[in-house]
Amino acid sequence: MAKETWAVDDSRLVYGVNRNDLHFLDITEDGELCLRLRDQTITFNEVIQRIKEMNGDSPGYASSFTLRIPQLVTYQVKKLKAAFHRAIGEIEYGGKFIGIYPVKVNQRKDCVTAIIRSDSEYGLEAGTKAELLLIKKVIESEKHRPIVCNGAKDPKYLKLIRDCVKEGYNIAISVESVHESRLIVERFKPEQTNLVLRIKPYLRVEGHWSHSTGRDAKFGLSIHDLYDVVELLKQTGFADSVKTILAHPGSQITEIEAFEKFGRLMTKLYAELRDMGLSNLENIDFGGGLAIDYTSSRVANFMYRYAYLLVSGVNAQLSEMLDKYPPPNIMIESGRGVTALSTMVIVEALEVRSIFPPTRDGYVSEITKDDETKTLEKIKKASTLEEIKEIWNGFHEKYGGLNLAGMKFIFEQEKVTGNLEDAVRSRLVELNLKSYEIEGLVRSFWRTEHIVIGNFSVFNSIADHVLVKQHFPVIPVQDLHMKPQTTIRLADITCDSDGEISQFYRPDADDVWFTKDNRLLATPKGKMGDGIPVGNLENVPGSCFVLALTGAYQDAIEMDHNLLGDLPDVELYLQEDGEWVLSWVTGAESIEHLLKDVGYADIHVDEDPYMWD
Repeated sequence: MAKETWAVDDSRLVYGVNRNDLHFLDITEDGELCLRLRDQTITFNEVIQRIKEMNGDSPGYASSFTLRIPQLVTYQVKKLKAAFHRAIGEIEYGGKFIGIYPVKVNQRKDCVTAIIRSDSEYGLEAGTKAELLLIKKVIESEKHRPIVCNGAKDPKYLKLIRDCVKEGYNIAISVESVHESRLIVERFKPEQTNLVLRIKPYLRVEGHWSHSTGRDAKFGLSIHDLYDVVELLKQTGFADSVKTILAHPGSQITEIEAFEKFGRLMTKLYAELRDMGLSNLENIDFGGGLAIDYTSSRVANFMYRYAYLLVSGVNAQLSEMLDKYPPPNIMIESGRGVTALSTMVIVEALEVRSIFPPTRDGYVSEITKDDETKTLEKIKKASTLEEIKEIWNGFHEKYGGLNLAGMKFIFEQEKVTGNLEDAVRSRLVELNLKSYEIEGLVRSFWRTEHIVIGNFSVFNSIADHVLVKQHFPVIPVQDLHMKPQTTIRLADITCDSDGEISQFYRPDADDVWFTKDNRLLATPKGKMGDGIPVGNLENVPGSCFVLALTGAYQDAIEMDHNLLGDLPDVELYLQEDGEWVLSWVTGAESIEHLLKDVGYADIHVDEDPYMWD
């Protein structure tokens, strides 16, 4: 049965705010999206207006911008550390937790320095020479912090590592191939070297990047290579230099129970390698994999469950081996889990475009009107999804093909198609079905008919949406106190059909919920769908949408498609006295700078490429 009444709590459920990894977002009683930290609240409309007043005349001002909150990095670092300390205490595990941040996830200074400020012992991981140089600079006064050097290593990378070791940095070098092991033993002294054996994760777990695990993984030593490397290290006196074994199970692991198996597997390898002569092994680096809840559909204590399962897996395997081996320290290289919350993109809506004529009454030909009337009668009498599918597909077989009849016929057809879609959805709501899933439709009647043009570039702000179909929550900043009127697709200003986001997670509810125009909003068990709900379509132009959880990888992989560069950067900080401070860090990347990057150094124009009022 369709939900008739609506409350702010219903919007909280639909948009996933005020819980899990969107715990810092909430909705006021007036329906405004707001930030909430330490019981202090500021609405996004306040942030937007304040930035416009402060910097509306600044070079590079744009109505859309990237909002960064480094304090959310600190929150996640402390939450992760607390989760492992709790799990270790409850299980009475003998090893300790060591946190490592892989800078590839977000190399920005505001992000890396936030991690450094959050914990005096937290370590960093480098995958390239450039990242190691970055780390070297950031912690030059804190050389005690552990550094893990991953990635393919050439002689110059190894020389840089050796120089850093001489300068007193606490570096562990991962060995990822037989070739690398030979380069290392030629260039380092055993007594001055801390080695990590990176092993392919011979355990497939479900996640967004699960294809990168198992024997086909790009990274790490195959088991046959591992035997060869161990033998080489023993022969050359480097056996005691091996302190750590490492394996990455993948990224964004959603099958959380698999971490217990992963803990067991790595502990088994740890024991076997100690038996083979690597008696100084003391750490297991479990890499990344901690998922972010982009859909607000996971268990509320997901991070703690992750920690508990991993620690319990290690502890259980040690117990099965009669506690013959010292409990290894547990190293975690969580990047997404630490940084994703800290960044969001605020996108101004420039205009709304409609697929069908907004007013669908008026003159149509007698033949078309007759077909519409007959089809509407059939829809009203239909009692199953299969009947509706046959009616719908039959109409489209007659009217949905290539039209050569000219503008008038196409215009009439669009009016009728829009009316019939409305009628189909209305009838489905009346039928109160348990499921609305149906295969074989020539065109989905759930497909949104409104496109909002946003002042941004999908390719520059949320490139993973295009590259790997990563879902990002999209939330309007206003009208959240009312039942959504309809759904929209948010398209960017690039000339590319991939430059839009319409994916929306329909959350788990006791019954099926619909918008006012009968589009799916929520469904039992939850499901990904298309169409971002909006409260009032008329109020959308000039308002904004928040693209949340963009702090992991998006800055590192951004693309300047159509020469649309970086949006302005705004940093928000909550002071101890409860006051919010907004800082304009940089304006939008200028056209001149973008053109220089592609070889045009003689075009001078000091403007950003985004849309203006």
